[in-house]
Amino acid sequence: MSQSLQGDFDFWWQAPGEWVEPPNQRKGGLSGVRFVSPDPQGPSFYVKIQHGHLFHSLRYPLGRPTTVREWQGLNRCRKLGVNAPVPVFFRARKGSQGWQAVLVTEALLGYESLQAMLLADRYTLEQRAVIFQALAENLIRLHQSGHKHGHLYPKEVLVRLDDDGRAHTALVDLEKCQRRPSARLAAMRDLTRLFGDARPMGMRDDECHLMMDIYQRAGMALDGDRLMLPRVR
Repeated sequence: MSQSLQGDFDFWWQAPGEWVEPPNQRKGGLSGVRFVSPDPQGPSFYVKIQHGHLFHSLRYPLGRPTTVREWQGLNRCRKLGVNAPVPVFFRARKGSQGWQAVLVTEALLGYESLQAMLLADRYTLEQRAVIFQALAENLIRLHQSGHKHGHLYPKEVLVRLDDDGRAHTALVDLEKCQRRPSARLAAMRDLTRLFGDARPMGMRDDECHLMMDIYQRAGMALDGDRLMLPRVR
């Protein structure tokens, strides 16, 4: 794939691929994700296509595609050393039929969601501990900067365990990544949501405490009692 094509809106908009997230209609528009492999010998990509699907803010009272925020979140993570999909291309344009946007990231192969991992329950306790340690270390890099993920459910966390026992994690769906008044508030907000949803799926209490201990050693004392409260829906 040539560099000129890689930076072309129409190329990505029309690129054939399998829908991994079929287009859904909300926020006044459509949004979906395709898995695209332009070159069989090269890398694969996830291509998010949006038509409409806007957020509104003081800066953009008339709205912008939500991928604007997601692109910003991906690049912020890259600068902070937070593991997340590598951003490749983004462009939004407004025509007679409204906003269209394309967001392209490198595909993270070999990963599964934390939700899928917990529900499958196929790893030993020792392997799980390595995964949750890697997750805590990744999240700490985000939270120490004062940013929260903002939508940290188990399906927004990707995990991978290599044959040599090393674990890797990555954060996805970063459109709600925002700065909080402090690192502790950012961590409390994200972990309250993560623990509250992951524990009913099989995350153990000692695994929650393992992550909190890693935060403690990094200089961030969290309210463990509050984090272990059942999630109110």
